[in-house]
Amino acid sequence: MTEMQLYSFKLDFIYDNDEIPLFAAFKLMFEGGPVDEISCILSSRHAGNMKMPRHNTPRHTLLKKLNLNPEQVYGLKQIHSRDVLLVSGENPPDIPADGMICCNPSGGKILSVTVADCLPVFLADTVSGAYALLHSGWKGTGIALNAVKMMEEHFSCRPQDIAAVLGPCIGSCCYKVDRERAENFRQEFGWQSTVTLDGNHYLDLRQANIQLLADCGIRNISVCENCTCCDTRLGSFRREGTNFTGMLALCGPIS
Repeated sequence: MTEMQLYSFKLDFIYDNDEIPLFAAFKLMFEGGPVDEISCILSSRHAGNMKMPRHNTPRHTLLKKLNLNPEQVYGLKQIHSRDVLLVSGENPPDIPADGMICCNPSGGKILSVTVADCLPVFLADTVSGAYALLHSGWKGTGIALNAVKMMEEHFSCRPQDIAAVLGPCIGSCCYKVDRERAENFRQEFGWQSTVTLDGNHYLDLRQANIQLLADCGIRNISVCENCTCCDTRLGSFRREGTNFTGMLALCGPIS
């Protein structure tokens, strides 16, 4: 079996004329090189709240800067689940789920989720062209496995051909939880999914998902080092409270 290649990166933001960070763009990596057909985008906190409905003003402003037609951008009603939808026709914004899969880059479909501390997971199969975008918080950890299984079943994808990106999320430096939640998380996702320091317990969403993806056979995984709670350019429920900024994650054939 091919040895796992783990890449790490930090967000490189695009700024406007007033030196305000608007969004970061990054690529999936496979066997040392970028997957050119699929791009990953994440909006900044300064770009505004991107939460549904999808026709809100901040979304339109960002999509215009990216030269994207809002009708190309598929969204959904997120519920912190492990449910994944196949996208083929019309936009499914009213169907509760937390991930989408598409298999037609030439069709121009762009997948989107909103995140703030939760982990955006980007997947792209380098053979079939299938790609996926997932919203994975502590409740939804495991959604990546469901997406990979669906990619195998519907598009004959092989895990060893899939590249994955784990976007920015709240890091184990900041994701303090009670002992019961930490123990439950560790029992389901392994010892590497939690950190105990000075009697306090922290979840590590990145490590939990790295292990899940590796266990199902994905060998090329890129991991963003930015913590949404530490980095004030990013939206964070833990830092901002109930008026947090939902960031827009995009995955698809974005030039």
